[in-house]
Amino acid sequence: MDFIIKTNEKTYLVETKSDKDLYEQTVLLKAKAAHSWCLSASRVSSDEDPTKSSNWEYLVLSEGLFRSNSGLGFDMFVPLCRELRNRMIERYDEISAKR
Repeated sequence: MDFIIKTNEKTYLVETKSDKDLYEQTVLLKAKAAHSWCLSASRVSSDEDPTKSSNWEYLVLSEGLFRSNSGLGFDMFVPLCRELRNRMIERYDEISAKR
């Protein structure tokens, strides 16, 4: 992970990637694993401080996505990064299904 961003609602694990590396198999696998980890971590409650956010989300920010939207704030990047992450996971699943 490159960044951890905490908001009142969620904790985001944000990974930046160069466009040329986005669809390498190891990068796709990492995206799927990190997304799965966040889903699992979101199911765990904090006994120490129940007011803390336990919602986690993994996002991928590619260089092209950043360059073409550099004037946006984080809230506007979230759905774009989410869409990219989902496409990467779908691509990994397609590759895995062919094996």
